[in-house]
Amino acid sequence: MNTKFINLKIISMQSNSFVYSVKVWLTSVVLAPLMFLIIEICSNNRYHLNSTAFIDQQISTYAICVVFGGIFSLITWLLFFFIIKVITIYFPPVREVKYGIAVIGALLTFGTFSIFFPVFDIQDEFFYLMISNCICIAGGSCFYKLEIILEQNVISN
Repeated sequence: MNTKFINLKIISMQSNSFVYSVKVWLTSVVLAPLMFLIIEICSNNRYHLNSTAFIDQQISTYAICVVFGGIFSLITWLLFFFIIKVITIYFPPVREVKYGIAVIGALLTFGTFSIFFPVFDIQDEFFYLMISNCICIAGGSCFYKLEIILEQNVISN
């Protein structure tokens, strides 16, 4: 009886792309409104008679930005997650991948804002909110650790 041995090497890539994309997304949902409020406070030199009313207004603006930012960015996050998943499947674990992901995330954010809001006017508030979100997405993409692990399985017969 003639027995042939077959060795089959299967290489797969595992990643934490779901957790990574959620961290990046939630960071932008939480931090971008803070950046936006700081920009608004610094650019609008209005005199506030009552500091309590001013703080209450900022807190309510922050809460509204977080809630609506989270809702409007859900589809963008899903696209971002699937793009990261595809990138981690087809590209080896290299450091430059995160920079590409950062650019893609910023472009997706820009696209989402341009669909819903007028973002091309530098005098508009949404422009600064968009810039804040793009910075947070790109920064979070570079900050958080994207783990891509090559696994080799050998099947022999």
